[in-house]
Amino acid sequence: MVLNYILFPAIGCAVGTLTNYIAIKLLFRPRRKILGIQGLLPKRKNEIAERTGVLINDYLVNVEEIRKKIDRNKIEEALERYLNNIKYPIINIPGIKYTLKMIGITILVDRDGYIKRKIVKNILHDEMIADIVRKKITEFDLVTLERLIKRASGPELRFIIFTGGILGFIIGLIESFLI
Repeated sequence: MVLNYILFPAIGCAVGTLTNYIAIKLLFRPRRKILGIQGLLPKRKNEIAERTGVLINDYLVNVEEIRKKIDRNKIEEALERYLNNIKYPIINIPGIKYTLKMIGITILVDRDGYIKRKIVKNILHDEMIADIVRKKITEFDLVTLERLIKRASGPELRFIIFTGGILGFIIGLIESFLI
């Protein structure tokens, strides 16, 4: 009878840990279809790439966020570097560099101090970022993609496995009291 209070929780812990471990492995494996079964990532890689691109574009990095990273100071520094690299003697006439820089800033910078939306929208478009993400994800081989996902979420995946063991232990403990 006392053995049940040890055995049931131990078995529950082992089963909970093992099932969560297998469930996480099934996200990535099998890489090729075996008996009609294939891991989530290999099976839906293109869909995941497409959705990830859209999510990143909609919520993380988009044309507006990029625009906000290009402020007056950055434009001024870029124009300064550009004008310093020009080899025409006319540029070295006093006041010409400054005047050209001010004209550039007037043309490029909006009232908020950032690069003008129209300029960024003519260079970039919202779908570009989603396309880059989608292309990068689809170009990764499955081993690299699995490694990246595990690297990004490794502690959480281990926590899920550990939690399965804890829940299994609790369920085993409850079972031992019910018998």
